[in-house]
Amino acid sequence: MHDKDNGSYEVKYQVDEECEVKIEIFFQDDKGKMVPLRGSPYRASFSGKSAAGVNNIVGPAMEKHIKSSLEELHTFIVEATKGAQTKDKNILDVKTLISVKDYVDSVYNKNDEIILKLDCLEETLRMFSERGHPKDA
Repeated sequence: MHDKDNGSYEVKYQVDEECEVKIEIFFQDDKGKMVPLRGSPYRASFSGKSAAGVNNIVGPAMEKHIKSSLEELHTFIVEATKGAQTKDKNILDVKTLISVKDYVDSVYNKNDEIILKLDCLEETLRMFSERGHPKDA
């Protein structure tokens, strides 16, 4: 682990066999208590069958993850927006109102999860731009 003296740390590790790992990151808060970093634990998997570059943090597996995450967020936003709209719906129907409320509740309940996913994607894309894309090499 390397403290970059800019508020960030760089951690490197190597696995010697195929595995899935759970990475828990804690920090000491202002009260001296060890608390998990937002989003922790993180999960990763490593496969010996894949080409070496595939497991690279800026490799094709990460590209696939980014695309999948963006598609998942897009689908949720489209469905929630459509479900929460009252235009062209019979708002005098209780079932319709309950359905709209359920969509609004789902957005409210997933707010922290969505913001975390967006923040993670933003940092991942920043990492891609800082390290350079493998196809650029």
